[in-house]
Amino acid sequence: MATHWENELVSVVSGRDWLVAIDVAVPGAALARQLTALGAARARVIAPYRGVGPLGDADAQVGPPPTAGPASDIMTGIRQAERWLDDLPPEARRGLDAWDPTGDARVIRSLISEGRPVGGREVWGARPAAWRGLEDKTTVDALWDAVGVTRCPSTVVPLGDRRAVHAAHRALDAGHGTVWSGDNREGWHGGASLVRRVRDADDADRVGAALALACDTARIMPFVEGIPCSIHGFVLPDAVLALRPCEMLVAGDLHDPTRFRYLAVATTWDPAPADREQLREIARQVGAHLRAAYGYRGFFTVDGVMGADGFRPTELNPRYGAGLNAIVPAAAGLPLYLLHLAAIAGAPIDWRPDALQATLLHTADTHRAVSAGLVVARAPEAPVTMGFTADGAPTEDDGPPFTVTWGPGPAGGYLRLVAAPGAVPVGASAAPAVIACFAAADRAWDLGVGPLAPARAVR
Repeated sequence: MATHWENELVSVVSGRDWLVAIDVAVPGAALARQLTALGAARARVIAPYRGVGPLGDADAQVGPPPTAGPASDIMTGIRQAERWLDDLPPEARRGLDAWDPTGDARVIRSLISEGRPVGGREVWGARPAAWRGLEDKTTVDALWDAVGVTRCPSTVVPLGDRRAVHAAHRALDAGHGTVWSGDNREGWHGGASLVRRVRDADDADRVGAALALACDTARIMPFVEGIPCSIHGFVLPDAVLALRPCEMLVAGDLHDPTRFRYLAVATTWDPAPADREQLREIARQVGAHLRAAYGYRGFFTVDGVMGADGFRPTELNPRYGAGLNAIVPAAAGLPLYLLHLAAIAGAPIDWRPDALQATLLHTADTHRAVSAGLVVARAPEAPVTMGFTADGAPTEDDGPPFTVTWGPGPAGGYLRLVAAPGAVPVGASAAPAVIACFAAADRAWDLGVGPLAPARAVR
């Protein structure tokens, strides 16, 4: 049965042509199918890369890939794809113009996009620059202080001042080292790409030099042992909704202990009830501040760590959080990304905020999901798949607990893990099983990932 909010979106979507402009076609195809189900006249995906997984019956225009070749890392791949969409190559532009000769299609871009037109076609639900600027990890502590959210001590230092960065590390190391987060000099960055752990003076020199290639300054704060987690909020004109916490699958890289490997999110983990409510209250407070100070609308996330002393925030993502698709699966009949864009665009939606929040919470608590991804250096000629148990043992049984597919990606190869329902018990961290399966896939396909370590619960 269609939900109230699906029916509200029909009046926004129906009868129009829609273009999903995204870096990888496979996730774009799922969004195109949502648009078609909501009555779109036509929906097409345009992307430089195909991705891992089925496209189904989606109308997808893929490639040619950026002339710069395969990206060296995931952030470079995302930026190459964004530039590709900002300035389509002639072959891609001809295909788009043949499909939409009038240029009237309404464009949807990815959750991290700056919202520039695609082939002369305007983007629906683009974020203002002031909102995007809130994602800078070196400035967000002022927001926590303005809202009254308890945070770790920190300082921002110029990376070119070796004495200052070493002094900051020594002052803020509470026994487990420090974490350094680079600024946004080169634009948005995520997936722990410019976040490093520093344990000693040698690490400080290495990390300072590495971050200085892309940043002028870094925020330095104590390393907090615990479960990385996130809380999502949704800002509407007259309400702020708070969802439930989710686990961020962030692994330590044992080959290079200064690096973190971001593997996506999972929703099996449950914090203590009081901690859950603390996180939801933080989401409400931050959302109210964003609305009052910046006129913010749509989803956002507060990321951090559930440590021994409770939750400590590390960053704000003033955008649709990637974890939302795990928290509320598409099968639940709630097209969240389209609702997010509708909120930004000021579409005439009857939001019914109390009912929407109750529906989101019920769906999130009853539909637990584990999915993860890992960038690897090599790509196969064609995708291959293996099944695993929770301890990483290969299995040829039908419907294995964990399925890992190795295929091509924007930055070489990509491992995609999907867990069967119930593969991870409700309440438990999914990180140990995910890392065990990726380690087994690494050995089976000789991918050179190396050993990874899950975060350790301390509360």
